[in-house]
Amino acid sequence: MTPDAGFLEEDKREADEIKKEQRREAEQFLSDMRKTFGTAHGKRIFTFLLEQGGVNAPLFSRDADMYRNVAVHDFVVENILSAVVTADEEIYLSIIRERAEKLRHQEETE
Repeated sequence: MTPDAGFLEEDKREADEIKKEQRREAEQFLSDMRKTFGTAHGKRIFTFLLEQGGVNAPLFSRDADMYRNVAVHDFVVENILSAVVTADEEIYLSIIRERAEKLRHQEETE
């Protein structure tokens, strides 16, 4: 075995350990997401974050606001919504259903 082969083997072992740790952290994160956003208070916090990010709001308004709206929307969708949907898409779907029901109820009472 050449010295280079030893370094390559050690590098591969280190890369495998890093991948294993990243996989463990990702699984832990998804588990935490399911537990947190699977509760009523977690769902309220998630809904608040989505509303603050303008996920359901129109993106296009005045020129100056449009760039901000799109940037915030994209950040929330890519970094918050995608993580929750990856963990459990039913969480997001239940929020959408509740929002639709609330809107229907508001229309009926007006």
